[in-house]
Amino acid sequence: MSDTVSVEIPQGSLNGRVLDEGGVLFAGIPFAQPPTGALRLRPPQPPRPWAGVRDASDFLPPPPQNAGLSLPPDTVCSEDSLHVNVWTPDVHGRRPVMVWIYGGAYETGSAAPPVTDGQQLMRGGDVVVVSFNYRIGALGFVHLAGIGGQEWADTANLGLQDQVAVLRWIRENIAEFGGDPDNVTVFGNSAGAGAIGCLLAMPTARGLFQRAVMMSPPIGRIYSPATAEQLATQLLDEVGIHRPEQLANVPVEHILTAQSRAVSGDLGARALPGGRSWGPVLDGIVLPGMPLQAVEAGETADVSLLVGANRDEMLLFERFEQPDITPPTADAVLADMAATVGQAAARDLWEAYQVAEPDGTPARLRLRFLSDYIYRIPASRMADAHIRAGGTAHQYLFAADLPGLGAGHGTEVALVFGGHKDPANPLAQVYARWPGSDQLSREMMAAWTAFAHSGDPGWTRHAPGATDVHVFGADGPVAEPPVTTREPWHLATYRRTVAETPAGHRPADGLAQTDV
Repeated sequence: MSDTVSVEIPQGSLNGRVLDEGGVLFAGIPFAQPPTGALRLRPPQPPRPWAGVRDASDFLPPPPQNAGLSLPPDTVCSEDSLHVNVWTPDVHGRRPVMVWIYGGAYETGSAAPPVTDGQQLMRGGDVVVVSFNYRIGALGFVHLAGIGGQEWADTANLGLQDQVAVLRWIRENIAEFGGDPDNVTVFGNSAGAGAIGCLLAMPTARGLFQRAVMMSPPIGRIYSPATAEQLATQLLDEVGIHRPEQLANVPVEHILTAQSRAVSGDLGARALPGGRSWGPVLDGIVLPGMPLQAVEAGETADVSLLVGANRDEMLLFERFEQPDITPPTADAVLADMAATVGQAAARDLWEAYQVAEPDGTPARLRLRFLSDYIYRIPASRMADAHIRAGGTAHQYLFAADLPGLGAGHGTEVALVFGGHKDPANPLAQVYARWPGSDQLSREMMAAWTAFAHSGDPGWTRHAPGATDVHVFGADGPVAEPPVTTREPWHLATYRRTVAETPAGHRPADGLAQTDV
């Protein structure tokens, strides 16, 4: 048996690698031209064809990013990163396609192992798994339109534009890899799920996917043009230039250093009113509206949703607290909450969190609030709004008590991919100490791939207000939000995450005033 398999696409011939346990990998396929030189900070351009047969057996580097927990310390990054990877059981047939969009706060991430490995999901679910790199940080989300004039009007949200480009590539090419271009499911965690929310609101992405799995979606973390322009101006100041076109010649290392200095302090502050970071911008062209607004208007009713969050989202970040940062006081936390959801709701939520966790410090209760505000409530409201607009949705809650982490942010991702015990996974020892990890991984993989096949992950469709939220890792089903905080969240008055909207669009609240 040959150790390679060949396919032909319009760009040219590809040789993929036959995997030891079955299936074929095609890695490092360009879906756009390298965004370097004159194409840096410009929309993705169609890939160029190649002569001969291209070796697609090895993964290529992820996009430039600062060192962090997402990648092994010796990882080499490159601006020439717009590549797609395909894991397929067989190049013949028409299987459901699952397209992974990595998270990482729009600043880190990789489409390659050990961060992303589609082997187990591909084999276990008889699906074609696709991953790809997209631009992140300032290179993917710096907003130059306001400070650079009309010449830069089409350069907003380059990371999102990369995602649309790869979805078009999949539409045109995936049949050659054994995938069904009419049965595409996008799935992503954290920023990846937030990006899916944006794709739902983007006319250019319409019709390119039929199902979406949103795992902990921060759909309210979208910045106004004014905030994004301030961030862009500071980036230019940090690297010592005055005009956007000069960024084309700035060493990428200088851009990475400068982008870290320009953002708000912690992950929570970035999502609160006044916060800023790299991420989607409501520019009115690439992203014309907020995700929840698009869902409420019925624009996404033809896309089936599987949406959920983790019980203890932000508590994971307690492990990475900086010792030189003074812990917040109760008054400071309440002030942040009031600025976000209104005084009355803030007071009621604070009391509810204190009852649920009487020994919780102000810092701990702040993390409880942020977990709900950034992830759990958006997931719940997205599901409710989609149902009310005529769509179908299933909702879940990840609630496994992983040792030392609980159901922290992102702890379910390795279970969904079946790579939870891979020694390269930084949480492998945590999963090894939790006796239910193997069974839970099988359950989540089965649910995700069943949803890709049929739109049904295996439990009751969601109905607003019903106790139908499937629970992974604990008893269920449950209602979301929990009874203890349902009424305060129902009363919450959201301050606008986006300060102003482009002409022709109604004001955009971070989360709409729908019932919870």
